[in-house]
Amino acid sequence: MEVYINDFDDLGNGISRIENKVCFVKSALPKELVDIKIIKENKNYSTGEIVNIIKKSELRIEPICKYYNECGGCNFLHLVNGEEINFKKRKIMNYFNKLDNFYTTKNYNYRNKIVLHVKNGIIGFYKEKTNDLIEIKYCYLVKEKINKIISLLNQYKDSSFCGSITLRVNSSDESLVSIEGNYKYIDNLSNSNLIDNLIYNDKVLKGNDYFYEIIDNYKFKVNYKSFFQVNILGLLAIIKILKEFFKDKNFNTALELYSGTSVLGILISSFVSKVTSIEVNENATRDALHNVKINNIKNLKVINGLVEDNINKFHDIDFILVDPARRGLDKKTIKYLKEIKSKYLIYIACGIDSLKRDLVELNESYQVDNIYGIDMFPCTNNVECIALLSHKKT
Repeated sequence: MEVYINDFDDLGNGISRIENKVCFVKSALPKELVDIKIIKENKNYSTGEIVNIIKKSELRIEPICKYYNECGGCNFLHLVNGEEINFKKRKIMNYFNKLDNFYTTKNYNYRNKIVLHVKNGIIGFYKEKTNDLIEIKYCYLVKEKINKIISLLNQYKDSSFCGSITLRVNSSDESLVSIEGNYKYIDNLSNSNLIDNLIYNDKVLKGNDYFYEIIDNYKFKVNYKSFFQVNILGLLAIIKILKEFFKDKNFNTALELYSGTSVLGILISSFVSKVTSIEVNENATRDALHNVKINNIKNLKVINGLVEDNINKFHDIDFILVDPARRGLDKKTIKYLKEIKSKYLIYIACGIDSLKRDLVELNESYQVDNIYGIDMFPCTNNVECIALLSHKKT
C-alpha cells in the first residue's frame, strides 16, 4: 500500500492518512512516498511498517548503527543532523506555544550509564515494546569507556548467564559495574583494569559501590543504585538556567522535591538562606547527606520520604524546585503546591506530556513565564523541558 507521509507525530513516527484514518509509520519522514504494510489496526488509527521507500526525503541518511532497525534505543539515526533538534523545538512549541531557548548537547557517546539485559549469555537491549533481546556489541549513545567494557563482557561470554548488567562511568572515566545473576567469569572482570568498581549481586568485589562526580566545582557521591543525570552536558545546561534565574533574586527559603542525590539542592544553597530536599530513594538520600557534608553545605536539610507525605509541613516558601519521574506530579503534591503559594516554582521534566498536564493543574495559582528545552537524550524522541513559573498575584 502506497502512502504519502505528511508530518511527524510526537514520537518521531511518520503520519499519513488512509481513508480519513491516521496511520503511524515508524522511521518514515515527511514528504516521503512509501510502500507499507499495516501491522496493527485500531478503531481510530493504524500502524504501518515500511516495505519500500518509493520517494526518499532529502533529510534521510543511512543510520550509523547496524542495530538501529531492531534495537528500540534510538529514533533519529536515519535523520540528517539538525533536523532532530528542529523536531524537538516544534514539539515543545506544539505543547506550550512557547520556547525561550533550546540547549543542545552532544549527538553521540554522551550517556554515562547503561543497563544491559542478558539471556543465555547474549548481551543487549530489548527490541522496542517487546522482550526480544537484540545482541549489542557497540552503542553510539554511551561513552567510549562503556563500549570497551561491553567488548570485555563479550570476550567473557557465559552461555548460562541470565540477568542484568549496569555500567556507569564518571567524567574522569572511572567505571562502576553492577552485575545481577550467576556469572562464572566474574573473576576475569575483577582482574580487568577497565573496571574500577565491581558489585556482584549487591556485594562489592572491587573498589566501592559508588564513585564521585565533579559538577560545577562540587563533589557528588553516586551510589550504584542512585539516580544521576545520564548526560552531564544536559545537567550543566540545567545549572546554567538556574544560575541565570537566581542572579537578580534574594530568597530566604527553598524546597527541592524529588531531589535524588541533591545535586541541584546543593547548587541553589548558595543563592538562598535555607534549602530542604525531599527524596524517597534511601540510597540517593544517603548520598545526598554525604554530599552535603563533603561540600561543607550548612543550610541544606535532607529528608528521606515520599514528597506527598512531607510537602504539607512547609509554609512561607520563596522558591520550589521539582524534578519528578516521567509520570509527573501526583494530585496531593499539586494540591499543596497551590496552597504553599511559593513566589516561584521551577519544574524540570523528562516527560513533556506530564508537564503539560501538571501545568494545567497548577495554572490556578501559577503562571508560566518561561519554557526551556534541553536535548538531554540525543538520537531519541525524548526532550527535557524546564518551566519557570511565578505565583499569580491575588
